[in-house]
Amino acid sequence: MKTLSILIFAAIVPLFVAWAIDARKIIENVQERYEDMTDATITFSQSVRFKVSKAEQTVKGTLQFKKPNMYRIETEERTVVTDGKTSWSWSPRNRQVVIDNYKEETHSLSPEQLLLSYPKDYISTYIGEEKLSGQSSYVLKLTPKEEGSFATAMKIWVAKDWLIRKVEITDVNGAVTTYVIEKIGIDQKLADSGFNFQVPDKAEIIDLR
Repeated sequence: MKTLSILIFAAIVPLFVAWAIDARKIIENVQERYEDMTDATITFSQSVRFKVSKAEQTVKGTLQFKKPNMYRIETEERTVVTDGKTSWSWSPRNRQVVIDNYKEETHSLSPEQLLLSYPKDYISTYIGEEKLSGQSSYVLKLTPKEEGSFATAMKIWVAKDWLIRKVEITDVNGAVTTYVIEKIGIDQKLADSGFNFQVPDKAEIIDLR
């Protein structure tokens, strides 16, 4: 009888664990973790796989983010900076910088939405757990609520510390872009000065303000 009770308990416990976590709970935990942050520094890799050519491009970069609307993204190909009022987009190859007023697009996928918080306007479905860099992560599938979204599908991997560690986006052209967070530091008291861009000498300036 005791053995039977142990077997029943062993069978029921995994069901309770499965019921205890769902997409809604994961989203709530990620959002709470995000709300507690003031800033973050992320080292990431970005790969793009094109549907037709099957070619793949990979770049590495860093993202610095500070609430409410400041961020700085740097890769070999481009640097994008905003202080919440002005935005700069710098292309070293063309030695060209585009300057514009900062615009908060409610339907856009901003850096903090992609790598820290949860993209809005998507329906989330919990599809299970996967190992990521040796650690178990929750995996969710995101489907846009409205037609016409540039991203037709997304997958997000959330670690047990409720931080997003990987994002996979499929766009309307069938290209798949994957972000993998390699390192993350939170609440480092980043200075506001790091979110201003100093235009290099002899750069072409395109001012859209």
